[in-house]
Parts: sequence; structure tokens; C-alpha cells
Amino acid sequence: MKKVLITYYSKGEVAKVAKRMQTSFEKKKFKVTIKEIKLKEEMEIKKQFKKEKKLELSSMPKSISSYDIIVIGTQIVSFTSVPAVNAYIRSLPKANEKKVILFATGIGLPGKAIKKMSSLLSMNGCKVIGSKVFSSIFEFDERKLKEVDAFIESIQV
Repeated sequence: MKKVLITYYSKGEVAKVAKRMQTSFEKKKFKVTIKEIKLKEEMEIKKQFKKEKKLELSSMPKSISSYDIIVIGTQIVSFTSVPAVNAYIRSLPKANEKKVILFATGIGLPGKAIKKMSSLLSMNGCKVIGSKVFSSIFEFDERKLKEVDAFIESIQV
């Protein structure tokens, strides 16, 4: 059975998308672990931008080698990914061709969120096999969450 690790930072819509991805992968017979990215010292996102390279994470998996796919999710803030997510990506061990799926949620333009995360991952030897920005000015309802199912279905794994 293939294993997927879904990691995300945020509550709200990012968490909804992450949990829907979990369900979608489980329907495809994947074993899924889902973890919220947390900082040792929680702080507002604005403050995270000032300390991005010094942020410390708490309770994240030490190894990703046992997972076939890693999923990383963020909300979009100021047209980019949340600094805590970037810190998580930087903390990942070197991974030769580890398959990664990226997603982001936001209410407007995606900016460089996916591009920034992809660049950080490529420095770690990871291979992005899919990415998607889910945008809505409203709460994600069942209709919007069906986009998540279609996205997971579209990825060749």
C-alpha cells in the first residue's frame, strides 16, 4: 500500500482542502498521515515574514523516506506561501526524486506561492508532480471541494 504524508499550515480553508485530499487518497487505497505544520512559538503570519529563516517547527515527522508522496499546503498571504511552510520545506532532508504535491488556498491572485515552494523543494531533490491553487472569496463548500477530488484524480501516481 502506498503511503502519503499530507502537511499543511493554517486552519480554515487549507485544513478543509487537506482533509478532503486525505479522503480522496484513501478512496484510492493510499495509507494517509495528515499533520498540521506548527511553530514552536506561534506568531502572527506578519511576524513570521520577519523571521522566516529562523522559524522553528514543532512535532513534524523527522523522516519522509517511508512516504511515497508528500503533500504540502499553504494559504496565500501577500502573494506568497506562509513562512512556516517555507521553514518546513527547508527542514526536509535531502530526498532523491521524492514526489511532492503542492496546493494553496486564497481569495485572490496566487502570486508566487507555488513557484517559491517548488524552488525550495528542488534544492532538496524533490520532484513536484502536481500543484493547484484553490481560490474562492467564500467558504469552501461541497461544490468547491469537488475540485480537490478532481485534482487528486488527475495526478498520475
